[in-house]
Order: sequence, then C-alpha cells, then structure tokens
Amino acid sequence: MDEQERKQHIQKTFNTVATGYDDPALAFFPKAAAHLPEIFSFKGHEHVLDIATGTGTPAMAIAPHLTSGKVSGVDFSEGMLTQAKTKLTANGLSNIELHQMDMQALAFPDNHFDAANASFAIFFVEDMLSLLNHITSKVKPNGKVVSCAFYDNSFSPHVDLFLERVQQYGVETPELSWKKIATEDKYQRFYESADELTNIKIHRKDISYYLHDADAWWSIIWNAGFRGLISQFEPSQLAQFKQEHLAEIDKLNTQQGIALQIEILFAEGTKK
Repeated sequence: MDEQERKQHIQKTFNTVATGYDDPALAFFPKAAAHLPEIFSFKGHEHVLDIATGTGTPAMAIAPHLTSGKVSGVDFSEGMLTQAKTKLTANGLSNIELHQMDMQALAFPDNHFDAANASFAIFFVEDMLSLLNHITSKVKPNGKVVSCAFYDNSFSPHVDLFLERVQQYGVETPELSWKKIATEDKYQRFYESADELTNIKIHRKDISYYLHDADAWWSIIWNAGFRGLISQFEPSQLAQFKQEHLAEIDKLNTQQGIALQIEILFAEGTKK
C-alpha cells in the first residue's frame, strides 16, 4: 500500500480499537508513561507537545508535573481523542489540550514547545528520521525530545505464536515496525542521525507483568495495533483463529498467570 493508504489503514485501526485501548491487559501503556516525568525532569512551567497521545495516557502522566505549564496532545484518530476527552474530564485535568492532527504535518510554529514526547509513535511511519526531525523542529533550542519503543524481545513468545498463526491463515505479516529501533544501539544510532539532537541517552525499563489468562492476551491483540492483521478475517474464520491461538497461549499459564515480558526503550535528546 502507498503512504496515504497506510495512513488510512492506521487511522481506521485505531478508531476501531479506541474504546478498548485502556483495557487493564494493556497496562504497558500507563506503566511506560509513568517513567516520563523522571526522564524529562520538568521544572513545572513547560509547554509539552505529546505526539500520538492516544487516549491521553502519556499526557495525563506528564500534566500533574506542570504546575504552571500545559500539554498539547495530538493524535490522528478521532476515536482515540474522544476517549481522551472523557478521561480528562473524569480526572479534572485542565492543563491538557487535544488536537486531531497528522504527526507528520504538525500545524504548530517551529521552536514553539519547551519539550516533546512521542510514546510508541515514531515506528508507525516508514521515514522515521523525517518524523523525528519534524517533531524536533517544533521544540525550542535546549528542549528535550523523548520517544519510546518496545525492546527487541518484548511480547515473546506470545507475539511469535500470533504471527506464525496469522501466516498459516495466508495473511502476510510484515516485520514488526518497532524492531527497527528495538535495541539500545539501534535507537542510539537513530537519534544520532537526527539533524538537531545532542546529549542523547537511552533508558531501558522493565515493565513486565502477568496476565490473568489467555483472554487477557486476546484483549491486547484485539484492542491495539495487532488487530489490523486479523481485521480481514470473516467472522467464522476469526472465531477459529482465536480458539486455536488462545489454546497455544493457554499453555504458557502458570500459577501466577501468563508472564508478559515487556521492556521499554526511552530515547532522549536535547535540541541544539
């Protein structure tokens, strides 16, 4: 598919999964976001750009640390932003504003924000470096640009079983896009190749946890980006796929539950 078709596919997928994006099984999103204040070391006055804010989880982790500042969250998905608005109202957060916007065409002036965050966003585009440079252009000199991605072996062996099963159903499975920056060395080189970033640091955080059962793993499949790979199945085919896949996932169950190995890489750089 071309770039426009790719964007439409991503937008459709995330509009579809928006209502389930905060399912407890997807705890890796808030667990990762909880590390952001430490990495940014906010002073409290900053205006922060939050790229691909989704249902607002990163923005909500940042906002309480901005006593006189605010967050501008952007997302391509109207469905995601609808969920985010509901959460902001419920939590009484008034220093977060939301914008529906393509992260590759940010409608903000250059050198406008004190810092920028992009949680699990960079790897959704083919030209990741162009996107990183674009985000950086919106940040003032000496401002931090932070992004994160999954470490190389995250979700294993669950995701390997899932992709193998999908292939058995005749669906092509491209390389997981986050694998391009899924090690410290790869992420370091990626940030070093940016036009205006210096003082680059990579942080690796283990946020692994246990799932109650195989159905919780299905919640991750069904309520996140993986769903795009099985969205073309007919209902009967999907039911069969689910039964077969969860049977192999259930074999991983222990007395504690099903271990979900997830490590997150955070990259930070300072704009020159």
